[in-house]
Amino acid sequence: MAAICLPRRLSAALMLAALCFAGSSARAADPPKEQYYFQLAAITPKPELKPEAVKGAAPRVQAELKKAFEHHPQIVAKLEGAPDPKSDPDGYRSYLGKAHIAGAFNVTVELTDASETATPIADKPGAQRLEVRLALRMLGAHIPDDTLGFTGRGKASVKQEIGAKVSDRERQETWDQLAELAVSQAMKTALEELTLAAKLKPKSKLKPKPTSKVAPSPAH
Repeated sequence: MAAICLPRRLSAALMLAALCFAGSSARAADPPKEQYYFQLAAITPKPELKPEAVKGAAPRVQAELKKAFEHHPQIVAKLEGAPDPKSDPDGYRSYLGKAHIAGAFNVTVELTDASETATPIADKPGAQRLEVRLALRMLGAHIPDDTLGFTGRGKASVKQEIGAKVSDRERQETWDQLAELAVSQAMKTALEELTLAAKLKPKSKLKPKPTSKVAPSPAH
């Protein structure tokens, strides 16, 4: 099956969904709450995905993740002067605490769906109905402990009637739009999960300071 993508004009439904989601994300992150550090470890596609679709999706997802990790108001872009978490894990934890960073995570992203499907329209010679789908899952592992810290999920899809041929530039624009929406949704769900976990975490109780007892005076 030849890989075909949307023409320049994306469907109104996709554009409206992207605008609405961007607005809700901005409201959720204003003002910023806890600060985190995300470090991209890998992007891995599910084995059954077709290579052509993965080739279109993976670079766009990586670019959107890079933008999110560098510019999201709750994500710290760099850890200047942080100790090596492998050789000095205690020092790394201390650094995070002093910098008021609630957690640092190695992030692995799995592409769970990436597909382009074109179906001829019976009553319209030369026309096709195209469906493009993208879905991903983020897994964040605590640094330096390497224990699971959060998951995040995002997906986007669009259906459009197209002609017989679409340019590579138009294909790229489509994957750009889907990657932006899917990554934004995954970031939103990941941060919501971290926020909920912080609320449910039991607060450490301060131990009362020991008081010295005065010995009773000896009886005369």
